[in-house]
Amino acid sequence: MTSERKIYRNLVGVDEVLKIIESYRRLEPLGEEEVPLEESVGRVLSRNVYSLIDYPPYTRALVDGYAVLSSDLVGVYEDRPKTLKLVGKLSTGETRVPHISSGETVEVSTGAIVPYPADAVVPVEYTHASGDKVTFYRSVSHGENVDTAGSDIARGEVVAWKGELVTPLLVSSLAATGLKTVWVYRQARVGIIPTGNEIKYPGERLEYGQIYDSNSHMIYAFMKLLGAKPKIYERALDDPSQIGEYIDRALEENDVVVTIGGTSAGLEDYTYRAMSRLKPGIIIHGVREKPGRPLVVALHGDKILLGLPGFPMSCMQTVYLYLIPIVSKLQGLREHSIEAVRAELALPLRNEPGIRSFIPVILVQKYSGMKVFPLPGHSGRVSLISLFDGFAVLREDQEYLPAGSMVEVLLNPFSRRPEVNIIGSHDPLLQEVVSETLGASVRLVNVGSTGGLQAVKSGIADIAGSHLLDPATNEYNIPYVKSYGIDKVILIRGYLREQGLVYRKEKEPVQSISEVIDKGLSFVNRNPGSGTRVLIDKLLEDEAARRGITSSKLKAQLKGYTFEVKTHEAVAHIVASGVADVGVALRYFAIKYGLGFTSLAWERYDLIVSKESLQKPKVARLLERVKSLKGEDIEKFPGYRVDGETGKEYEF
Repeated sequence: MTSERKIYRNLVGVDEVLKIIESYRRLEPLGEEEVPLEESVGRVLSRNVYSLIDYPPYTRALVDGYAVLSSDLVGVYEDRPKTLKLVGKLSTGETRVPHISSGETVEVSTGAIVPYPADAVVPVEYTHASGDKVTFYRSVSHGENVDTAGSDIARGEVVAWKGELVTPLLVSSLAATGLKTVWVYRQARVGIIPTGNEIKYPGERLEYGQIYDSNSHMIYAFMKLLGAKPKIYERALDDPSQIGEYIDRALEENDVVVTIGGTSAGLEDYTYRAMSRLKPGIIIHGVREKPGRPLVVALHGDKILLGLPGFPMSCMQTVYLYLIPIVSKLQGLREHSIEAVRAELALPLRNEPGIRSFIPVILVQKYSGMKVFPLPGHSGRVSLISLFDGFAVLREDQEYLPAGSMVEVLLNPFSRRPEVNIIGSHDPLLQEVVSETLGASVRLVNVGSTGGLQAVKSGIADIAGSHLLDPATNEYNIPYVKSYGIDKVILIRGYLREQGLVYRKEKEPVQSISEVIDKGLSFVNRNPGSGTRVLIDKLLEDEAARRGITSSKLKAQLKGYTFEVKTHEAVAHIVASGVADVGVALRYFAIKYGLGFTSLAWERYDLIVSKESLQKPKVARLLERVKSLKGEDIEKFPGYRVDGETGKEYEF
């Protein structure tokens, strides 16, 4: 079979993409239309908007009181009151315009017409009315408590400028000046085509090897926020003719077409081939960036096609950098820019030479300034989209930045910046307790026990969850806090969790790690840095010593030792799916997935808390709840228990 793999050639720089597109086709508004004012929110004005009236359109009272000639009350005080004749009353909404003379007054409501030629209103609390007489106990200055006609906006004055985004507040201003319709730039029509045999719609049943389409919904939402008209098309399978057919239909109906997936260098990346037949066709294939390198840009007449990568973070990054600016320009929005800050790196970062890297990060404001914690993982992690505060930018000439370096961070405009950051090992009981006590004010980031300790040490995390076993002492967590040199923290003893071998019930029970090796069973391992990985490696070292061989040799005999996942739930899922025969996970997940379970150990799950964070009321509330846990509180978590150690504190 002849390889048709497309190799990236002539990668362009990040800053060149929009310039190259504009060298073929100017990114300018697509035309204009007149729309009802109430339908204009989120659109961009294509013409200056002029007031149809003077505003306010009449001279009105700003308070409830009495309209007067200010000259009638010169020198009036509490001990020198003055009485004027009451000649009428005006309520808000009345349209008659009475006149008064010196020595007279008219009662007025807030917003009512001020009679001619009155020039001030005395608040009612400084007066006393009796019959047709009103006594005043203070003077007023000219214009006091009066809103004169045309003082805010003059008829014919520009109240909104061409290129301005219509907001709910602007709608209010425009309506107040009598506008019923406005001229806005035409909405860009954006067609979105997900591709790939592996794609399923949310709600459909997933087989192992399939994935839900999330990118289409993310792009659709972004386009709606921009005021565009997005449309998601039916998913296209990995078939060149079908992809080409969908692209042709989308080109007829849209100004911009976005395909998702099939743009890299794989043998089944058919989107690239489908775009190649367009005129003038592909103008960019590959950008010197990470993630997002497989971006494809093509033109067909005045229509723009973007082939976006399929991995979620890669897709989102290209949407941020290219799709949003393109659609913004086509709709007349002023120059799109992403807000950036400078922050101090908590961990070192490496970069590929000649590539601009965008690393998802968490930002935390400390007394010393903003600190940034790189989130572990790759562009396929969809969880990062809801967790990250921004992208740390490593430019093409920055191959390495040590901890403590200042780095540019492009902010995520939708970041929720929680009050409490809990970073460490995933635990369903902790998740339940956090949900009950803190809710949406907390961010849980599952990076493993070791990553959690690093996050606390660097000042990013308020709390880290950890279950690291020290093989030398058989003690959990405390030896690691000491060996990592983590100070100014409190370790709160948590609860016990039962770990064991999990396997499908229809298979023969697996009793030991030795049996896994001897029977050649396929194994799914945990990631380095996790507490479970430490336990697995200790079991293998003990077994190697019993057999009189090196642990590295025994690990080589364990089928699947290097096949790693990051959570207990993933282990149970892999085993339940039949991909592997056995793994090590919590009893809780074995029961959840209907798996067999052989107990190996009870481990301790603790919380390591920054002393600085103890001042946060929500941190204190969470810790009190953990300390107060009793057996009845964890009944729905089989394989968990509390003991006499739960709630004890160790200070470092």
